[in-house]
Amino acid sequence: MSLLERDNINYLTHVEQFFLTLKGSGLSLSASDYDLITQWETRRVPVEALCRAIETAYRTATQQSRSASPRVSLTAMREQVEDELGKAAR
Repeated sequence: MSLLERDNINYLTHVEQFFLTLKGSGLSLSASDYDLITQWETRRVPVEALCRAIETAYRTATQQSRSASPRVSLTAMREQVEDELGKAAR
């Protein structure tokens, strides 16, 4: 399955742009991040819920980081994002 199939492009683009804007850096995501987004879409995770979970996980990761500009990826935050999605589903 191509990541650029018509039904897939809007979900991927939305999450990609949201995360890159949140980070304030980067032009694109890693292949593993794109794969992860595709998995969330396949599971039918609503894009709004996913973006809220990503934002919460990102804020937590950056607050806990000792670095002034931490390198954060969706893949690295997967567990935190999944936890946030689980909380939202309850």
